[in-house]
Amino acid sequence: MPWHASLKLDYRRDDDGRCRVTHHHEGPLRVLRSLYPEGPGVCHNVVIHPPGGIVGGDRLDISVALRARAHALLSTPGATRFYDGDG
Repeated sequence: MPWHASLKLDYRRDDDGRCRVTHHHEGPLRVLRSLYPEGPGVCHNVVIHPPGGIVGGDRLDISVALRARAHALLSTPGATRFYDGDG
């Protein structure tokens, strides 16, 4: 059975200069808590797909909105496995 998942991220900069993200997900696609290793103006997030791999027929949609003066860095935790399948 293929996975269908979506993740919507909306980055904006507050009046105090901190970049913040709001998010909404459906299915097994998530974003971990925000980190600020470069300071409050740059939001770092890790996108994860907990099932651990992608099979033919899976659909993963990611939508990112970056508002004025917002800075973000998106990453994944490591290599993603792709498995052969009908799809």
